[in-house]
Amino acid sequence: MKAKPARLTDLLRAQAAPAQALLDSWSEIETAVLADSGKAREAFSAAAFELPPIAGAIADRRALAAAVLTARGDVCHADPAYLDLFRDSADLRPLLKRALREGPVVSLVEGTAGAAFAAWVGDASAAARWPLGPDAAAALRAGPERLAVVVSAPSRSSELARHAARALDLTALEARLAEALLFAPNLEVAAADAGVGRETARDALRRINAKAGVRRTPELVARLVGIMCASSDTVGEEARIAEDAFGLTPAEARAAVLVAKGATAPEAAKVLGLSPETVKTHMKAILAKTGVKGAKDLARLLMEARELVAVASASEPMFAEEGGGGRLRILPSLDGARRIALIDYGPYDGEPVFVFHGTAAGRRLPEGLRAGLVAAGLRPLVLQRPGFGLTDPAGYDYLQTGAADMAAVIERLRLKSAHILARDTGAPVALSFARDWPHLLGRAVLLNPHPPMSRVDHRVSFLASVQRHLLRNPELVATFAEFLRRQTTTQTLERVLDRSLGEVEPDRHALQDPAVRDFLIRDIQALCARSVRGFAAENAVYAAGWEPPGDLPQRLWTVAACSELPRHVHEPWLPVADVRRVRIEGAGILPQFTHPDALVALLTD
Repeated sequence: MKAKPARLTDLLRAQAAPAQALLDSWSEIETAVLADSGKAREAFSAAAFELPPIAGAIADRRALAAAVLTARGDVCHADPAYLDLFRDSADLRPLLKRALREGPVVSLVEGTAGAAFAAWVGDASAAARWPLGPDAAAALRAGPERLAVVVSAPSRSSELARHAARALDLTALEARLAEALLFAPNLEVAAADAGVGRETARDALRRINAKAGVRRTPELVARLVGIMCASSDTVGEEARIAEDAFGLTPAEARAAVLVAKGATAPEAAKVLGLSPETVKTHMKAILAKTGVKGAKDLARLLMEARELVAVASASEPMFAEEGGGGRLRILPSLDGARRIALIDYGPYDGEPVFVFHGTAAGRRLPEGLRAGLVAAGLRPLVLQRPGFGLTDPAGYDYLQTGAADMAAVIERLRLKSAHILARDTGAPVALSFARDWPHLLGRAVLLNPHPPMSRVDHRVSFLASVQRHLLRNPELVATFAEFLRRQTTTQTLERVLDRSLGEVEPDRHALQDPAVRDFLIRDIQALCARSVRGFAAENAVYAAGWEPPGDLPQRLWTVAACSELPRHVHEPWLPVADVRRVRIEGAGILPQFTHPDALVALLTD
């Protein structure tokens, strides 16, 4: 008697991490998906819903202050940042006792000079997931009823404030004023703290807002704190956080979110369908419950609380400081409505080249590739496409927005044009830019570009099968992308990399280097762990039947293919007459690590 095929739901539930079922039982999952896409979507959605909302959350250690306390508020261990915020922890006793009774809590606490901050409090068991330092971990285990206290306070770090100012390209005066605005009650006090006059401060604030792409000071504060935390502007959980952590009613929480994002009372009232007087009443209650003095302080507190909740709720919170060289830049889009993020590797007198990140990794450049590009007289710019990393999602047309973002970077950085080195699923954005902004395009290189679905795909690898049946299926792409995002822990990504890249010899060899593995995993988490909208949108372009534009500028295009990719589609599909085809011998999916010189040659030969 023939065995009945396993249900997809059962396959996904059979593993501690459902994504592992893809690796261990792919043939059965493939059969289930081909049999019924609708049921497959329901199964992936249900599996994702049961997972924590965030898997691998990377937090900057400088954004958090931590201590170990007794239930009486006695300090057993504390880092300097915590001691700067709390000279006396006795006021935390009610919160400490609540955490002992109810389990871990997130709530407001009053710190230095009466400023409000969001704090997480939990016992040793709850804090086991936090990557506390060895001294703090030892103090937590050393006695009964000890609790870890983690406070979100990026706004108190001058180092992070300078980082945000540099990302926005603020002058020294503008940077001082921006940092002062984080806590000053008004512009006049901030001007005095920054050592400038009131009119000078007004002019500087206008320039700061223009560089940040915001209209009002609450928006500016939220953007500054978001850059300090390296978090997206569009998480969408603020109202729930305001209810749970601040004790607001649902109506107050909705009003708080809008006001914190810069809305006036009439603007918030229009969105909520309320009268301006009702919104003002809500604001009075919000200020009383939170202890903040106005919309600007509310914006800071809400962003800091959101970051704390994101890290605390993650299945794998991690502390790390940004490395890998380069300068993070945050620029407004052409219409000023969105945030664009990129890493600029300089030098400023080099020929600019957009080096695309891959489907889910490549936010940073390996040192060998960076050094090679710079030595060749180039200025690498790694632009995070819409919805990836710190770049805001596209509001409508993904390809048009991605192309316009490239034009915005050229305009904002005062460049004349830029070369392109585009990889795999980034090809549609690159081609859209070439069509829409041909006068801004220099040399154009496509590396292992993914062809349209109308071309026959003979690839037989595990990764190709997943792309073909799940990420190229219009019914499944968004749901499956979210299913993957909620499992971007280090352990799961280790296995996914081994399975998806281990079939190609040069890539398998590269993955034996722990530094390469860590580089790829942290990049995936930085680009996709908080939001999957970019990853889903880019794959949805293919699933929707994308074809290359027929009106591309007639210039020399270079299409490079790596020789070790099994049955990769190499037949001509680019609708231009002048194409240079290059084969990179011995390379697979990771030529940025294994063949950096060959990639440099694509742009210089």
